[in-house]
Amino acid sequence: MHVNLNHRRGKWAAGIGAVALATGLVASLGFGATSANAASGWDGNGAPTFLKTAPTGTPLGAPAKNTIWPCPYVIPIPGTNQTATVGKTVATQITLAQTPWVVDGKVVLSKIETVPGSVKMKSVFKVTNGKTTRHLQGNGIPNHPIGTFPIPQTSGSYKYYAALPAEGYANAAEIPVAPYDLKADLPMNPKVSATPNCIPALMTGIALTGGAWHVEAAPDSSLNVYDPNAALPTDRCFGHPYAKEYHYHGYSWKCMEQGKAGEQSPLLGYAMDGFGIYGPRGANGKLVTNAQLDVCHGMTSTVMFNGKMQKIYHYVLNNEYPYSIGCFRGTPHIPMNMMPQPPKQ
Repeated sequence: MHVNLNHRRGKWAAGIGAVALATGLVASLGFGATSANAASGWDGNGAPTFLKTAPTGTPLGAPAKNTIWPCPYVIPIPGTNQTATVGKTVATQITLAQTPWVVDGKVVLSKIETVPGSVKMKSVFKVTNGKTTRHLQGNGIPNHPIGTFPIPQTSGSYKYYAALPAEGYANAAEIPVAPYDLKADLPMNPKVSATPNCIPALMTGIALTGGAWHVEAAPDSSLNVYDPNAALPTDRCFGHPYAKEYHYHGYSWKCMEQGKAGEQSPLLGYAMDGFGIYGPRGANGKLVTNAQLDVCHGMTSTVMFNGKMQKIYHYVLNNEYPYSIGCFRGTPHIPMNMMPQPPKQ
């Protein structure tokens, strides 16, 4: 989705997969947070009752637990001859969305106006393992049904998207899902960098379903940054389109392989640095929390990787922000067509 910043497709600040609802927008629609208490407790099996979102003021300028670290990027300031640096002079922290499903710092899943529908599209996806490189290629369409996009006007989720501008469409609710060229060459045996690496583009990983993950941030037209799951409804698989490209935000327990209850979660995909992305349960079959994870939302432990059990770094999907990837522990291998382009002079 476009946010009136005249950015080229690919910049993390141009859309991040979902344009967030600003506080004023929510107020104008007549909504506000309720006083209901979110249910607590989840063991990593089945559906959680809530997601723990990021509070207002969560910094974005460095690797840290419970946040993301987008790469600093120079953007033009609309209507001026000046520029700003994302993460340094603008978009430096997260703002907590004031949507009806955000209660006491939690995204209460039962309150979300989920995008309806169960649309099955043709999915093309293949993983080819070489000696040193893993090649992933497909059409970006996952192997499971997705929501109805464009969003029906009769849906409760419609008003949230319809209030947002979208280049080429009457509003963001009118954006469809379409196939695109999804491919990446990742190292078969990725290495941990001496220091973490920032997130340079929208795409952070590719799921074994054939869909992609996008960075867990959603800016509005003023570059206030929100948790996408707190700001906008998604479909039952926690996905929706940006520039017609369907993608996920976090863990989709309904549409990704869960594995056996009470056992270690399986591999669900690959981050753009080549490391594996796994479900929420660790080797003991218990939920892995953010307290156990590092600044990039990962950890080193024994998992099934490249066909054998080995002790290796990997990312974990759970119900605590940033849910998926906060930064890269290895060197990201982003295809050039997905990398940000410098602003026109």
